[in-house]
Amino acid sequence: MSPFLAAVLKICLAALLGSGILCLYRMCIGPKVADRAIAFDTLAMIFICAICILCIQWNSVLYFDAVWILMLVGFLGSASIATYLEKGRIF
Repeated sequence: MSPFLAAVLKICLAALLGSGILCLYRMCIGPKVADRAIAFDTLAMIFICAICILCIQWNSVLYFDAVWILMLVGFLGSASIATYLEKGRIF
């Protein structure tokens, strides 16, 4: 791996860490349930991006299956939370 790519990956991980801290802050103080739901969904996407960046950094494709599963669970969770907030029930 080139030194430039390694530096860019470290910068990306630092940016994701900062974004994750801000999302955790929004989850704790969110005035509405919708704010907390969006922060949780964003935090899940940040976690998925961090896994992808670490896979590139480690030169491994081992965790890409976990990324697909987390993406599916995050989408279904977001859809169910949105349905619950709109209708008051999930089904």
